[in-house]
Amino acid sequence: MAKRKRSSKPARKIPKVRIARPANRPFQLRYDCPIEKRQIRISTGTRDEAEAERQKAELEAKLLLGLETKPGRDRVLGPEMEWPDFREQYRTLHLATLRDNTAMHAESRLDLAERIMKPKTLGALGDPNALQQLQAKLLAGEQSLRKKPRSSHTVRGYMNSILAALNWAHLQGWLPTAPKIRKIKTPKLKVMKGRPITETEFKKMLEATAGVVGDEAAESWKHVLRGLWESALRLEEMMHVSWDLPATIRPVWKDGQLPILDIPAAMQKNDTEENIPLLPWFESLLLETSPEKRRGWIFEPLSLQLRIGRKVRHHRPDAEWVGKVVARIGEAAGIVVEHADERTGRPTKYATAHDLRRSCGERLRNAGVPPLVICRVMRHASWETTRKFYAPGDVQRDAEVLRSTLQHPPGLGPETKNAD
Repeated sequence: MAKRKRSSKPARKIPKVRIARPANRPFQLRYDCPIEKRQIRISTGTRDEAEAERQKAELEAKLLLGLETKPGRDRVLGPEMEWPDFREQYRTLHLATLRDNTAMHAESRLDLAERIMKPKTLGALGDPNALQQLQAKLLAGEQSLRKKPRSSHTVRGYMNSILAALNWAHLQGWLPTAPKIRKIKTPKLKVMKGRPITETEFKKMLEATAGVVGDEAAESWKHVLRGLWESALRLEEMMHVSWDLPATIRPVWKDGQLPILDIPAAMQKNDTEENIPLLPWFESLLLETSPEKRRGWIFEPLSLQLRIGRKVRHHRPDAEWVGKVVARIGEAAGIVVEHADERTGRPTKYATAHDLRRSCGERLRNAGVPPLVICRVMRHASWETTRKFYAPGDVQRDAEVLRSTLQHPPGLGPETKNAD
């Protein structure tokens, strides 16, 4: 019996598909194409692990069968636009123009809406009934890490981000009408997520610092806390204050003029270059540094690796990490700025870097600084913003000012007996 002749054609190599997770973008499917001799990247259009695995299995099956794997379909623009396509367009055309933190928050809220509603198309989520269902499910706590209902303030913020994305789609002409929804009412009892802390509480934070960061790094971290307490700067801004580095926030002293802070546009939330008065409290802190040492960054908190005797890997931490350490100091000092909410499962909130900024705003108000000057130092568009979030004031102090200003005549208080 004749032997079967073996084929000289080598077996086709099936490339291995893997899931990549780029920062702030949907998962990608990647594989090395043996024919084109290059890596192929295909966006999944989602950050859902299960959906990415499903697409991975589908792609592997196509490669095994030798089918076309590259996306070749025409993109539909309009209400029938596939939801992943809309996310990609919104990300590249709009979110890419915003600050990183703003874009990240918008992405996370759209991710949440996607997990809850699982929309197939843009129009599916833009439908008023779908939006109303989404709002109700958010309130009920669906997909909540704490497995508890969310507060109305939280849900309103989430819905605003989602509506902003859908309104952008309307401006692009992809939705025939702007999305509308009956927004939930939010209580006006409190606006701040936190509160200004007192001088006594601040001293407790200073005392707790060494226990969190170690004795060797303690003074550098106390310097950071004092900077936040005295400057009215946001943490991100304060970590970009230098003596002489270009494109940073710098204190400026000129002969015959009062000192100012020069703030470049890139350091501002409103992208506007601005000069503001240098607070005397903050100036006193800065002048503690001798002239010969006034070079480079002003605030350089030391690594916590020193506490456990490890080698320092990073010389200067970023603002995000500094904020986490400050929050740990606030917790170690036991400074509660917002109590836990059993209904929503929100834990107790301890003093953070932003509460120190609030404290500065309140101290300015209590010192009698005119509202418009406080507004300029805090860099708010209106006094109402400053009053709500940073300098709510003390009702007893306000009552005292009223009485002393109006010279309240005696005999008209509650102690006056009814003449009848």
